[in-house]
Amino acid sequence: MASGAGRNVELEREGWLERRAAAGTYVAGHAVRMKGVELFFHERARRKGSFGERLLEGLRRALSQAGLAVRMTWSADGEKPFPDANWLPILWECPRTLATLAAQRRFGVVLNDRPPPGIASSYLDSVATDDFSGGVAAAELLRAVAPPRKLAVLAGPKTDLRSQRRVEGFQSHAPKSSVFWAGSWFEEDAERVAGQIAGRNFAGVFCCNDRLAQAFLATGTDAAVVGFDDAPIAEQLNLTTIAIPWAEITESAVEIARRRINGAVGAAAQLIFAPRSVIRATPSDPAFEGGEQ
Repeated sequence: MASGAGRNVELEREGWLERRAAAGTYVAGHAVRMKGVELFFHERARRKGSFGERLLEGLRRALSQAGLAVRMTWSADGEKPFPDANWLPILWECPRTLATLAAQRRFGVVLNDRPPPGIASSYLDSVATDDFSGGVAAAELLRAVAPPRKLAVLAGPKTDLRSQRRVEGFQSHAPKSSVFWAGSWFEEDAERVAGQIAGRNFAGVFCCNDRLAQAFLATGTDAAVVGFDDAPIAEQLNLTTIAIPWAEITESAVEIARRRINGAVGAAAQLIFAPRSVIRATPSDPAFEGGEQ
């Protein structure tokens, strides 16, 4: 069996580690002087009024203000794009691209998600919101309206960690609430489930994103409704929602990008911002008065 020092030499030769004079041994990252940022976004961000569209617009604006060159690559579920090493990838909803970066031990920025655990997490920066805390906040709002047994959750994909964490946070404060899984994040996929929930006469419903809330409100419900994201549709619906801190996420992503493009090779940051509640008048209820919390 190789000694610790000998094993480090082997890992360095294979490209897994790098040595720096008077600094020690680090996981290798590709310290390429890059031209700018390449945005990898799922096609869903083309959808008007969607979470992805708002995130993309805010990020493009912030990158432009920072003077960083930007190019765009759209990704669909079946595509396997291979990022150019001369551009820093910033990813939203592109798991195959993320897997490529992890395999190549490349720097990149992951939005509203976490990088894979292990070596990849040391050089894949991420900026996200605390989904569990957001679920707790929704439960706190709705428990002011009704007891837990009269509350329900309209959740997104059951396999999506963000949806799971929002449900877990909600049920940590409302353990007797009922959970219904829509299968996706879109209102057209939630319509059938929304009708089932409306027929059960719950007093309050937490919808794990604003599009799901749109589907539930279309049933003509009298229930108190809380969404998640604060996507543009939330304002149109006058919807009380748990807001992702858009400005903090985009500003942090741009600052990380600026440092990486300028040659920073330090350990990756994994930033998590707490969401906040935005109180609107859906429905008109004393518990939902007072604006942002």
